[in-house]
Amino acid sequence: MNYDLIERYIYAVTKRLNKKQRDDVAQELRTLIDDMLTERCGERIPAEKDVRIVLTELGTPQELYSQYAEDADACLIGQPYYSAYQYILKIVLLSVVGGMTIAHGLLAVLEPKDILTMCLGWLNGIWNSLFGAFAFVTILFAWFQRKGVRIAEGSSLDDLPPVPKSMDLIPKWEPVTNTVWCILFATVFLTVPQVFCFIYEGKAVPLFDLAAIRDSRMLILGFSVCGIVREAVQLIEGRYNTRVMVTAWIMDAVSAALCIGWLKGFEVMNPAFVTSLEALFAGETDIVIRMFANFDTFFLGVMLFALALDAVDVTVRTLRK
Repeated sequence: MNYDLIERYIYAVTKRLNKKQRDDVAQELRTLIDDMLTERCGERIPAEKDVRIVLTELGTPQELYSQYAEDADACLIGQPYYSAYQYILKIVLLSVVGGMTIAHGLLAVLEPKDILTMCLGWLNGIWNSLFGAFAFVTILFAWFQRKGVRIAEGSSLDDLPPVPKSMDLIPKWEPVTNTVWCILFATVFLTVPQVFCFIYEGKAVPLFDLAAIRDSRMLILGFSVCGIVREAVQLIEGRYNTRVMVTAWIMDAVSAALCIGWLKGFEVMNPAFVTSLEALFAGETDIVIRMFANFDTFFLGVMLFALALDAVDVTVRTLRK
């Protein structure tokens, strides 16, 4: 009998196990292989063909190692998360490229420079943004993997979900479109906030204070991250259920807190913008001036209303079934 083949097989299975486990598993495999050969050959001395058949039935060394190793599933992102990770990563990276291209296109119009400088700025912005987006999506799904967040149903026959009605399904284009808008918003707002402006006496006057935007960029980024997480869960689930509803509640609540912190904690309005409006509309009407003078409060009310509306919409769609 080819004992060398058996020992090589056992070594291939156990070589990455710790020493104590390695010895125990090796002995267990020797006993198992011996029993299988006895059952197969009876009183006959096993031939090399019999050994190969038995080892094939046991599976590859990697398959057996996965059964014994405590860290066999210790990968950064495994299934069922990896497929969703790939899909969402593609959407995010493509959106970042599109957002940076739009942002730098607008910047080229507002602040013209030579072609080489603009191209290098675009490439540098793309590289930094892609790296940050890749890191964020990877960390998010690695956290799913680490915490065992359940994103798939039907692991057993008793656990299979009912076939959803058409009204319970989430069209894939909705979370994809919303994710793209979240990324475009963050990219343009953080890269070229000066595009939100109006032209007065031949000069562009920004709506926002650029220094305040830079100081509060983490809050703006956090707001976009909440939106991406909310849409990612909807994309993964594909139907309205409790997980989608609770995730929407949490992300909308965090987004509301970030909005309040941003608009009430920072002087984001550009004083020159209000001054320019006062000069532009002097003697005509002060409605526009009052609205923009209190733009932070007005904008906060709009954002909170939109977030509340989103939470109510998801709740109604979930509970109606």
